[in-house]
Amino acid sequence: MSKFEFVFVSKDDNFKITREQSEKFELEHNNVTFNYVANNTLSLADVYNTFIQKHRDNKDIDYLIFMHADVSLNLNELILHIENVNGKYDIIGLCGCSKISVGQSPLNWFTGSRPFLEHRWGCVTHGELGNQKTYFSCHNPDITDHEVACIDGLCFILTKNAIENSDILFDTQFSFSHYDTDFSFECVMKKHLKLGVIVRKDLQHWSVGRSILAPEFLESEKLFRTKWKL
Repeated sequence: MSKFEFVFVSKDDNFKITREQSEKFELEHNNVTFNYVANNTLSLADVYNTFIQKHRDNKDIDYLIFMHADVSLNLNELILHIENVNGKYDIIGLCGCSKISVGQSPLNWFTGSRPFLEHRWGCVTHGELGNQKTYFSCHNPDITDHEVACIDGLCFILTKNAIENSDILFDTQFSFSHYDTDFSFECVMKKHLKLGVIVRKDLQHWSVGRSILAPEFLESEKLFRTKWKL
């Protein structure tokens, strides 16, 4: 039986998947554990790297799932979907694109795929927008997983191969912006790890990414472009 660990990180103590829900889930599934990092002041890269290193050293887990605190979905269905694509991908996300233009700015997976709408994958309901649903991959509704080039940071699922057979880590110079885009680029271009997205129509997210319009995001983008010589 595969072992799963979820890690939720929040700047306060609010989590859409509550501790009560996860405690009940753990009682029903002895192969699943949850970690809550509340009132976090560290960068996501630092927090995530701590968990990766821990399991890389211990070799004790099959899937390590990093999920934003403002995300919710059916955990049972998510785990089944992950197991159904076992062996196809090294890193899995819930939204992303299979083709990206680095000429777009501000740059992330969503803006970078504006010229390639039929290369977007995933589905999300936006809690901030009155539960408006964006079905990115409605162009291929029968496809429920697909290889991608870049993943949205709302969820990263690292497989055993990525944890134990690679040295992939998040670049700590990207604290809260571009950590996901940079990680995707690191996986594909340097570590030769295969990225994929599983399409979850039950995915809910309470952030629409307005932070990409902030000056801090553009400063981070300068670092990103310098690193990758773009």
